[in-house]
Amino acid sequence: MSVLIDIVLAILAVYLALQSLMAPRLSQSVFLFFAFGLALALTWIRLGAVDVGIAEAAIAAGFLGVLLIDALRDFSPAVSEKQEGADGTSADRSTKDTKSRLLPSLALGLGLGLFLLIAVEAIWHTPKGGGLTALSEAMLAESGVEHPVTAVLLNYRGYDTWLEIGVILMGLLAIFVAGGVEVYRKPRVLVRDPLLRQVILFFTPVLFLFGAFLLYYGKSGPGGAFQAAVLWGATGILLHLGGWPVFAVIPRWLRQLLLTLGLGFFLLLGFAFMAGGAALFEYPPAQAGVLILIVEALAALSIATALAAIFAYFNQMKDEPNEIESTT
Repeated sequence: MSVLIDIVLAILAVYLALQSLMAPRLSQSVFLFFAFGLALALTWIRLGAVDVGIAEAAIAAGFLGVLLIDALRDFSPAVSEKQEGADGTSADRSTKDTKSRLLPSLALGLGLGLFLLIAVEAIWHTPKGGGLTALSEAMLAESGVEHPVTAVLLNYRGYDTWLEIGVILMGLLAIFVAGGVEVYRKPRVLVRDPLLRQVILFFTPVLFLFGAFLLYYGKSGPGGAFQAAVLWGATGILLHLGGWPVFAVIPRWLRQLLLTLGLGFFLLLGFAFMAGGAALFEYPPAQAGVLILIVEALAALSIATALAAIFAYFNQMKDEPNEIESTT
């Protein structure tokens, strides 16, 4: 029964991912992406990585889903549909689109079927000792942490986590390139709601301290950099909503340092140990625990800064569309 649930969940996740890319309408694509994030979170939970599942649900399904839904207001599909109807070409275009999607759909279906056959075969031939699960648990003493998920993400497959941090940073840079914005401006009118102000004053230290706890607790239980980053990023968003535009106050060099610190230190540390004869992102067992904690702390700061910066950017574009300078 457990294997059947995993197979169904794997099919659902891959299907939603493909449908979110191939949906004919933007609204359908956004909601399918939202559902894909939730399915992926359930997949991580089934793998025993509850902390990663929570981060997936909060960032992919929650944060990005809300931003995409909010961005739908900038598009008007109804207008485009009227224009197509007026031209009399909507029916022909629909027929051509159906034919053009037939071959890619068949190719994707065959690829998905092959992937599922390989996955079923791998599950069927899993060794009695647990395969990689048993091996990773046997090496925990040398990984520097006590939680197997943290060991995998920060030690055994550190390059994977490094790339995930880079993806978030590249997403922010892509937003800047598309919008032509390089600076954050102070709004002309700072709206400070008294009730929201009191809520922020109460929750800001709570969120920061709880994020720090999750960061430290990740070495022995569910937690880590991404979970702490979600809470710290939420703190920055709350401050922005309460009338404290953080990114308009701090210097630009400090903002850039915070955004790149996690990715840069992670990479420099990997190169430093490579120069000593180790593999990329391979830590000495004696210092692994301390190094992983430092890497996670800096990564959490960078991820939190990027998440809050993305929100502040869209909020600035919406509130002051004519006050933003473009980079030329």
